[in-house]
Amino acid sequence: MPGWTRYDETRPCGCGSGEIRRALVDARGIFCAYVCDKCEQKKRSGYRPDIFTDSQYWHDEPIEEDE
Repeated sequence: MPGWTRYDETRPCGCGSGEIRRALVDARGIFCAYVCDKCEQKKRSGYRPDIFTDSQYWHDEPIEEDE
């Protein structure tokens, strides 16, 4: 698949820290961003806090559950 890159767990975070990145997901397991220890709080601050703790959080768009 052209343009598609497999997730590489050894890739550095895009924030410039040089630390290895990891996926930040919400309480439903939905990907939000790539983060490291240096930038996680800053990136989390761009989201409502409840999405990381309450899997039944309010939303106004359809969320398709994986089957």
